[in-house]
Amino acid sequence: MTLNFAKSRVQMAFHVALSKLNFGMTNYRHPDRAEALTSVARARSLAYTATTPLECVELRNAVRAVSKVPGEMAEVGVYLGGTAALILDAMPEKHLHLFDTFSGLPDGGDYLQQGEYAGSKESVERTLSAYKDRVRFHPGLFPSETGHEVEDLRFSFVHLDMDLYEGTLGALRFFWPKMNPGGILLCHDYPQIGGIVRAIHEFFAGEPESSLPLSGQQCLAVKLRRE
Repeated sequence: MTLNFAKSRVQMAFHVALSKLNFGMTNYRHPDRAEALTSVARARSLAYTATTPLECVELRNAVRAVSKVPGEMAEVGVYLGGTAALILDAMPEKHLHLFDTFSGLPDGGDYLQQGEYAGSKESVERTLSAYKDRVRFHPGLFPSETGHEVEDLRFSFVHLDMDLYEGTLGALRFFWPKMNPGGILLCHDYPQIGGIVRAIHEFFAGEPESSLPLSGQQCLAVKLRRE
């Protein structure tokens, strides 16, 4: 038995043991992954985010995958600006539109309470000061109060982290027709929050595209055709 084979067997045993506890594991030793983790760490140092490092890597990969797709980027559910910093760092050529009440969740749902995840617009502006020329803030309830501000734009990437069923379904209905072919929509809290699962399944039941669950608490969908 070679040393490499023995190491592989030990690593596999560790993976299997974790899987029996309903956990998974990956590594970042490859240079490409190490670079991604460095980018994630840089963004996470600017502001706390409830998105795990693995989920942040998946988010970064999705953003970079649309580099050839024309269109703006958007995030609904900004919190403290940590994932917005990651998106901006991953795609330096595009603008990012940020939608949030900046006063926390407008309603409760599942196990969440009204007012949770509040982050002021001023604090997010400070967090993203290095990217201020590429950021557009849209304070208010989306899409009912702020959707008209981007009604005529096309999008290449959208990140939804809204936590609630009605808001997520409304955002899907708003953004999906405005996405260019090849564009990616990524949603957080899937399958952790029941309302998010319901919104995703309900919306894509009527679309030719399907959603793809990722390793963390996320799913994504790729737009196939222009509407």
